[in-house]
Amino acid sequence: MDLKNLDNVKIDYLIEKNKLIILEFYTSWCPTCKMVDLTIEEFEEKHPEIFILQINVDQNQELANLYKIRTAPTMLFIYQGVLLDNYQGFIDIDDLEELVANLNCQMN
Repeated sequence: MDLKNLDNVKIDYLIEKNKLIILEFYTSWCPTCKMVDLTIEEFEEKHPEIFILQINVDQNQELANLYKIRTAPTMLFIYQGVLLDNYQGFIDIDDLEELVANLNCQMN
């Protein structure tokens, strides 16, 4: 889900939910971000239980600053309002699956 007009209140509401949330910060001009987008699409199809927000850094500077995003792409993995992990740069589907599986072990 790509959100252009997302405010902090909505983000705070979403990350307090009892499920894993992935915030993926990207830019439209970044080639690596475009490759990660393909990974995200494939991952979303396999894992509808995980909520993924794709946030354009150029259009959401305030959120990028709030989460101290300095590199695109950057993924934040949040569960019940707690940042469990982050990942910067390219990630393929196998590595993303492994990372999320490890996080699921931490959450249980």
